[in-house]
Amino acid sequence: MVDGYNVLAAGNPQGLRGIEDLEAARDQLCDRLAGYRAYYGEDVAVVFDAYRTPNPATDFEKSGIRVVFTDTGETADHRIERLVYELRDTYKEITVATSDSAEQQTAFGGGALRISASELIRRLGLAERRIHNETEKLGKQGNRVIDSIRQDVATILEKWRRQ
Repeated sequence: MVDGYNVLAAGNPQGLRGIEDLEAARDQLCDRLAGYRAYYGEDVAVVFDAYRTPNPATDFEKSGIRVVFTDTGETADHRIERLVYELRDTYKEITVATSDSAEQQTAFGGGALRISASELIRRLGLAERRIHNETEKLGKQGNRVIDSIRQDVATILEKWRRQ
């Protein structure tokens, strides 16, 4: 569970005010979270605070992650707290990424683990480096299917090909 604006602010020395294109920053964060999700196989939800906007709440999936925009008058903190309580029976372990200490305490009280926004940013970078390194290795090995399957399977496939 990710407090989207909190993580974006932590990743910019000037906070949210220093981000010129907030929509592009949200999309980039979602893309990074999707890569993280794909690499580690963890479900990810990112919550963006729409507390001061007249827009209705939205909840949709993008690139395998759940993206939530809160309703008018609802903070990301409140939605994350609600989601933790709703999902704690479904998931054995829920981690909330935020640097908001009150939200961290609430999440902890709901049974979730907590990490800071900076720690999530560090983990995203680590996953991206690992993905890059693994794809580099695969690129050097070649992209042939036969290079990545067991010999007995390759033999069967070759036999079928020749029939």
